[in-house]
Amino acid sequence: MRLTFLLTTLLLPLLTIVAASTGCSDSQEEAILIEDPEAVALQIGDVAMDFAEVEGSAKHITNSESCASTQEDERDECLSQLEEWGRLDGYEVEYAANDPEAFLSGTYRVFGAVSIYRDQEGAAEAFRVGEERLQEELRQLEDAAAVEIPTVGDESVAFVTIASQRIGKRDVSVSLHVIDFRQENVLARIGATAPTALATVDDALEWAQKLDQRILQATGRISPTASPSATP
Repeated sequence: MRLTFLLTTLLLPLLTIVAASTGCSDSQEEAILIEDPEAVALQIGDVAMDFAEVEGSAKHITNSESCASTQEDERDECLSQLEEWGRLDGYEVEYAANDPEAFLSGTYRVFGAVSIYRDQEGAAEAFRVGEERLQEELRQLEDAAAVEIPTVGDESVAFVTIASQRIGKRDVSVSLHVIDFRQENVLARIGATAPTALATVDDALEWAQKLDQRILQATGRISPTASPSATP
C-alpha cells in the first residue's frame, strides 16, 4: 500500500533521526521536565466520539526500538548516540474511525507520537536536525510538500504527503498531514489522514495544539482547564 510506504519512509525514520540527533547539554544536572511520555500523548478523549484506538498501536518506544528501523550495521552506533544524548522514552498511539465509510466525510485516522529528552537543549537540537533531514527528503519527493501553519509549541514544522490507498473496493487519493513540534523537553508528532478532496491541515493542527496545552499544563506553565471529552 502506497500510504504505508510513505509512513515508513517519512514517519519512522524521522522519529529515529529526531531521537538520535540531540546535542550534549552543559547543564547535565538539569531536572527532567516531563518523565512519562504517555501522560502527554494523544488520548481517546482528544478525538471524535466514533474513533477507537487501533489495536496494538499504543506502546512505549525504547531507544532500542527507535533504532530498529536503521540499517543493521548502524544500530549499535544509533543506540550509543541515543544513550549519550539523553533520549529517555517515547510513546505512540493511533486512532481510527469505527465507520468504514468515515473517509467520505473527512479525517478518518490520526497518529500521535511523543519523545521525552533529558533537557530542552537536547530536544531543541534534535528538532533542528530532524527538520533539516525532513526538508531534504521533501525536496526529493513529488508527492510531498511543506505546509505553512501557526507555530505550535516552541517551534514546529508541517508537511503533507499524497498517496493512493485501497479502501474497500475503491482506490482513493488520500492526504497525510503531519505536524512536528517541540515544547520544552518534549518532541511530538501528529499525523491526520483524510481523502485528498477533503483534507486540510486543520485537524492535525487542532490535535497538535491540544498536546501542546497538555504539556504546558504538565509542566505547570498554565493551569489545567476543563475540556470536552471528545471533539464534535
